[in-house]
Amino acid sequence: MKERTGRGGYTLVEIAMAVAILGILVMLAISSFSDLRVKYGMEAETKELYAYLMDARGRSMQRSRFHFVRFTPNGYATYEDTNPLPDGNRQYDAGSDNQVAGGTVNYPVVSFLSATGTQDNVIFNRHGEATGTGYILISPPAGSSVNPDYDCISIAQTRMRTGRYSSAGGGSCVEK
Repeated sequence: MKERTGRGGYTLVEIAMAVAILGILVMLAISSFSDLRVKYGMEAETKELYAYLMDARGRSMQRSRFHFVRFTPNGYATYEDTNPLPDGNRQYDAGSDNQVAGGTVNYPVVSFLSATGTQDNVIFNRHGEATGTGYILISPPAGSSVNPDYDCISIAQTRMRTGRYSSAGGGSCVEK
């Protein structure tokens, strides 16, 4: 056997082992990163929807008219109560009320929920007060086990807060 004095370096086996270990670490990081991306995406969408609802509330006070935020599977839209002219009838009239803003969603939105049942919209009166109470939930994608810090919006008559959904006791939005 020859002596290896003066030679430095790594053998092919050592390099292969290092690459294999690095590959395993990268795979673990990628799977964790995709969960983090979903988590932060849901939190961002919750905050964006909160800002959107606050805008609708502000519009209702500024214009002194009822405003309706309607939810669909793909997004949401704000309508100003303009039918019949000049002040509307305090009810959403499809195709007649003026749409003033809208947005799309990347994650499913569970419509506005209240003690009386599911509603398709959030209604703000001319003073900016919500006419119903409950919460809006941003649902994680199917098969996802993420647990974001903010995934719901609690709605009371005079305030809205972001929070975390708790399924205990029939489900509620715990404000943070």
